[in-house]
Amino acid sequence: MKKYLIIISIVLFSIALFVGLDLWQDNSVESKSSKIIFFDVGQGDSAIISTGDGMQILIDGGDGNNILEKLGKYMPLLDHKIELVVMTHPDKDHMGGLIEVLKYYQVEQILETGIKCDKTLCKEWDRLIEEKNIPVINAYFGQRIKTGDLNIAVLYPFEDLKGQEVKNSNDASIILKFILNNDSYLLTGDAGFPVERELLDKNINIEAKILKVSHHGSKYATSNEFLQIIKPEKAIVSVGKNSYGHPTKELLNRLKNMSIDIFRTDETGDVIFE
Repeated sequence: MKKYLIIISIVLFSIALFVGLDLWQDNSVESKSSKIIFFDVGQGDSAIISTGDGMQILIDGGDGNNILEKLGKYMPLLDHKIELVVMTHPDKDHMGGLIEVLKYYQVEQILETGIKCDKTLCKEWDRLIEEKNIPVINAYFGQRIKTGDLNIAVLYPFEDLKGQEVKNSNDASIILKFILNNDSYLLTGDAGFPVERELLDKNINIEAKILKVSHHGSKYATSNEFLQIIKPEKAIVSVGKNSYGHPTKELLNRLKNMSIDIFRTDETGDVIFE
């Protein structure tokens, strides 16, 4: 045991000399505090939760253009393990980067809906999962995913959708709620008005201090009624250059009319809450 500790100490000391002592110390401090980072991945979604005990939960990965760069920037230098990857729905601007993550990181577990998807991207996703023998959980309402000191509640979909064909993958998005550093978060994928209506009709507890706005600020999501029940103080819009008009004036006005602080990744870059 002593020999092992000595070897580890030598390795760490060598790395500190190589990258600079200050940088090494900063990474050590960051790994001890829980935080969530909403990555600026252009017109897409990606966020990572780092818990106080060193666990990493990655939710979506953008289209793949810069997710590895983002992870390299924020994850501890020697940490190549991601305890949980959540793929909210199989659209390229959420899923594309996760393909790269499966290739280059050790992923311990995956949470997805398992809806039927015949896209080339989905076939590669399934191939990598099988090749690396990664356990997969199919998401549905009522599940509690405990990872480190974080307890994540699945609010949507309401049933196990594995193998089912859906008309609109956006409205099969996984919706998550959790508490981090005493702040409540609601992450809504790309779910639109129909899903919001379902949640409201079933009186699901969606109240949260911080909301990740659905579908990059589409006018067809995040209704006034939805916002009135959530009562968020802050809203994150994950968006980049696009031809859809995201975020739309309608959505921004709904947020402003409720005096909600708006954080746009296309304007502020990565958004970090600690």
